[in-house]
Formats: sequence, structure tokens, C-alpha cells
Amino acid sequence: MIKLKEVEDNNVYLTLDNHKSDEFILKQNLDALITYKNDEMTRIAQDMVSIPAALVRLKWENRREIYSLQVKEEIYGAMINAVMSLKPELKEKIMGRLESNYQHLLSREVSTLRLTRKLADGGYHTSNVTAVALDEEALAAKADAASPAPVDPE
Repeated sequence: MIKLKEVEDNNVYLTLDNHKSDEFILKQNLDALITYKNDEMTRIAQDMVSIPAALVRLKWENRREIYSLQVKEEIYGAMINAVMSLKPELKEKIMGRLESNYQHLLSREVSTLRLTRKLADGGYHTSNVTAVALDEEALAAKADAASPAPVDPE
């Protein structure tokens, strides 16, 4: 029969290095968190592109839809030109209407870009934005009108 030897010290740490197991696990967890943080920062930094670059990418991704809009725009332009050549008296009215629509779209685009820049810079938070085109001059005038006039102490 084989005799087994009594073990005096049963508190043995089963790790490959001389550190205690808790310290070893904590170091592994810390290294894993640092690696995850660095990977996440790299991913976020790669996703950040300028607004014009993002617009170019969106234009490329949506080129099929944009092409059909360009064709539609050319057809409308040809029809407006044909109507103006057949009825010259309507030319001023049509051109005035086109100009007012263009100015409206231009002001909406400028307001949207201003708002987008303020959102990107941290000037606004999405919970504060209630309309796409905030008119800052009107808001400033409204705030000035709401504030009471200073009272002269004399």
C-alpha cells in the first residue's frame, strides 16, 4: 500500500507568478479596462470627420436618390422655361416666386447650419432645441423686450 504524506500548509496560491491571486486578478482587470478604453477612443476618433466630409459621404451613399431629384429639377426647369417663352407676361411673376422660395430655403439652410455648429461645439443640447431654424436675432429682441427697463435712481 501507498502511504500519503500529510500536507502541513494548504494555503497555496495557484498563480504563475509570486503575486497573490487577488492582486493578479485586479491587475488583469485594470489592463483589460485600459485596453477597452484605448480601443473605444480609437474607434471614436476614427468616426469623427468634418461636416463637409460627412456631407460628401452622405451624397455618395444617397447618389441614386439624388440623381432622380436632379432629373426632376431639370424637367421642372425646362417646363418653367417653356411656360415663360409661351407667356412672357408671366416671366416676372414666376421669377419673383422662384426668388422668394430660394431665399426661404437659403435662410432655413443657414439656420440649420448655425444650429448644427452650436450643437457640435456644445453650445446647445438637443433637449433645448425645439425648432430647426432658430432665429437668434428674434430671440435676442424678445429677451430684450422681456427684461424691464433700468430705473433711474434720481
